[in-house]
Amino acid sequence: MCSRVQFHKTNAQPIQRDRGMTLVELLMTVTILGIIMTSLSAAMIVILRTEGPIKNHLSESKDITFLQAWIPNDLASATSRNTEPLFQPSATIDLLGTNVLTLNRADISASGISSNFVVSYRYVQSGDEWQLRRYEIRNVGLANQTVTQVGVAHQLASPPPTWNPTQSPTHAVTVTSRNQVVLRPIGEDIQVVFGSGEQFTTGGAGLSSQDQLPTDYMGGIIDPAAPPTRCGGTVTVVLDTSVSIPWQGGATSLVNAALGFIDAFSGTPTFMRIVGFDVSAYSYYPTAAGQYVNILNPSNDLTAMRTKVDNQDLSNARWGGGTNWEDGLWQAFRTNAGTPFSQIPELVVFISDGAPNRNRTNTPNDGDARYNTTDLSRAVTAANYGRGTGARVVGILVGNDARTTNQGRMKSVVGNVVWNGTGPTNPGNAAAADFFLPANSASFAQLGNVLRSISAAVCGGTVTVQKRIEQNGILSEATGTWSYTTDVGVRDLNTAESSSATFDYTFPGGTTTRTVQITETPKSGYTFVRADCSSSGVTLPTSRLSAPADGSPGVVISLSPDEAVSCLMVSRPS
Repeated sequence: MCSRVQFHKTNAQPIQRDRGMTLVELLMTVTILGIIMTSLSAAMIVILRTEGPIKNHLSESKDITFLQAWIPNDLASATSRNTEPLFQPSATIDLLGTNVLTLNRADISASGISSNFVVSYRYVQSGDEWQLRRYEIRNVGLANQTVTQVGVAHQLASPPPTWNPTQSPTHAVTVTSRNQVVLRPIGEDIQVVFGSGEQFTTGGAGLSSQDQLPTDYMGGIIDPAAPPTRCGGTVTVVLDTSVSIPWQGGATSLVNAALGFIDAFSGTPTFMRIVGFDVSAYSYYPTAAGQYVNILNPSNDLTAMRTKVDNQDLSNARWGGGTNWEDGLWQAFRTNAGTPFSQIPELVVFISDGAPNRNRTNTPNDGDARYNTTDLSRAVTAANYGRGTGARVVGILVGNDARTTNQGRMKSVVGNVVWNGTGPTNPGNAAAADFFLPANSASFAQLGNVLRSISAAVCGGTVTVQKRIEQNGILSEATGTWSYTTDVGVRDLNTAESSSATFDYTFPGGTTTRTVQITETPKSGYTFVRADCSSSGVTLPTSRLSAPADGSPGVVISLSPDEAVSCLMVSRPS
């Protein structure tokens, strides 16, 4: 039993207990918690709302890196382009999606070996995502053809409900020429629209070779995006000499068109060859297989080539009884044994008035000479072989048999991009077209317009310069290096490396002429005398030529967009 004192002492100790919160404290706590929870909720909402866009922006940033890594490099090495939605770079493959831009590219390995391949950018659906894919095709049309692909952009805008894959996907990817040049665009800009609505633009073009910035002429500076000139190179004409042509009264028109084609390239750095074909193919001129005629300057070979063509409509000319497409295309690139020629054409112009009814396995005495699918498929293989070398193969169909069925057959050989022009003054898409058909397909007389449109697309709006020294009234080729300045830049003509230099000029839409000035940098020991200029082998009239107003050595030319002018810059020893 506790004593009273002890009891008192025990009750005197402090008692530890939770006395709770007052009403005021509780109200303050609830208010503070409410403020904190509201802030946290708002922050969570912001985070959740921005998570998607953040992911999209990160993906778009990655896509932009890929776009910038691939596209400018491909454009810088491109030798030709195609933007037709349905275009397929080879009959032996069927790439997915819609074509945005297909390029032929030249490539040089570390060992210095040159090769060609195709790059195709296509708009492709993958699940619920729309992508821009890059396909790389090596050895196009050959047995060892390979196709590799990489996704360049994965967040592209989806198509509108009215769009279908036969249309250009401009809602997501747009290809625009940097200058609206009729024949020769100087590079492309590629605009990509992402699903978020954000846009990105990149582009590029091949750099001009041997160009410098002007130092002594106020005509302007060169466009560093300008591609090397497309004028010149190796051209092969594969000419139908089957008997159906004179039967239709087309012999003279065919001759005149071929002569006009040769003349259009005269004075340019072009090497030309003609292959004839009927029941079989043969070297029309030069008669030595695989050889070319340099038509930069007048020569015995050039005269002989023109004479051979000019005599084609005579009674003693070869007009065979068959149409062997395969052999004509075969012998444009290789020998009968299949060995490639040492000099491969860069452009092949294939002209025919009907359907193939022979192939290389037939003999001249084989029976029925009617069209069959084997003859066509073998011609397709021969054309694909040529494209595999990097050549551009274009086809022209003319005559009474240029019907819808034959048009489809020709397209299967050369490609589906149809020419939309009418002639050299309205070349349309002649620089990129595969299949050419005169406005009146049965009219051989219109073949000349078609051929001149092709030559204008390749060499139109150019001036080719050569240097000559005159002594005692005799012209001789100059030696050393000579410099020429124009409003598209400065170029050195090193005669030890090249016999000519070509300047390409652009023409805004609707422009039919352009005044260009070419100035020669004075060289010690020589006095500039004159410029002898011609077009298609015909001397330009004095009304189109004049001396520079500032008295500098050179020439001022009135140039048309569909012509190739050649000038001999003549000096005398001082």
